[in-house]
Amino acid sequence: MSDQPNALNNGDSVTVPFLPALRQKLGLRLSPPATALVLTENGARNRFWRWVGVVWHRLVAFSVLGAAAVTLAPHAAFASETPVPGAKDARVRNVNYDPDQVVTIVGSFRHAIEIQFGPGETVTQAALGDTVSWQIAPVGNIVFLKPRERAGGTNLIVVTNAGGVPRTYHFNLALGTGATMYGVRFRYPREERAMAALQVQVAQGQAAKAIEASITTAALDHAVIEGARNINYTVQGDSALQPTEISDNGEFTVLRYPGHADIPSIFAVDVDGTETIVPYDVREDFVVIHAVYRQLRLRRGATVLCIYNEAPLRNDRGDRTGTVSNVVERKVKGQ
Repeated sequence: MSDQPNALNNGDSVTVPFLPALRQKLGLRLSPPATALVLTENGARNRFWRWVGVVWHRLVAFSVLGAAAVTLAPHAAFASETPVPGAKDARVRNVNYDPDQVVTIVGSFRHAIEIQFGPGETVTQAALGDTVSWQIAPVGNIVFLKPRERAGGTNLIVVTNAGGVPRTYHFNLALGTGATMYGVRFRYPREERAMAALQVQVAQGQAAKAIEASITTAALDHAVIEGARNINYTVQGDSALQPTEISDNGEFTVLRYPGHADIPSIFAVDVDGTETIVPYDVREDFVVIHAVYRQLRLRRGATVLCIYNEAPLRNDRGDRTGTVSNVVERKVKGQ
């Protein structure tokens, strides 16, 4: 290999297209609704990124306020002294939990009654006023009741453990015929509303994070094609390794290998000839090298291609954001 490089193509520098395919793909990706971005001064002066920030903050605000409104807004009380008949069979009834409400249970001689509490609850104590006339059997989150004789009314107090939180239930037990109950199931509207609000908030947060990730990725991708491009490159060596396009914007070097061609190993060459492998990532047909070098050396087996940057060194980016983009800034937690 001679010391003097050849021109990129037959002795002349070739004008490389301004990455039209990559620019088109990134343009499509820069259209999501909104995201959370920490804007630098450059970003704040850009109308697109200002719009992204405004929409993002509104999305988060509506998510938090909406969840709070669902949780804190007053709701009508549905607790009733007598459980409400079910839609399919009136003997299976439902009642909303209220620690300050006494629930009436109407039983029938020689018939058992099932009282079912919340999922995960465990009955820890049960006290009957009349233990002679009524039989009780707690099992997990269920209490089975059965009148053993035609007795008068009495009361029942049940204490449960609901995930470490005690709940107390007060019952009035009576015998009857027309309103006999076989099953009574408790519902917990307040907890259900809180869980629904939490699920909505979590879903909105996940959606917002997905939008943020999409916009941030697009912004970082866009940094690859920002600014004036240098196409003053020459090559020397095996043309089988040669990319169809070579350019840089002072921060990134982009090589194009269309059709998912095999990408060779890429090394930066120091002034003393030392080779160092370079960091890069592949985006469709483009290899994006995260720096600009005076000389790159591509290798595949015994074949070698040298790429020479003939332009003066430059760095058009004055802002130091901690990322590859001028509009996306890395923030360290706690600082």
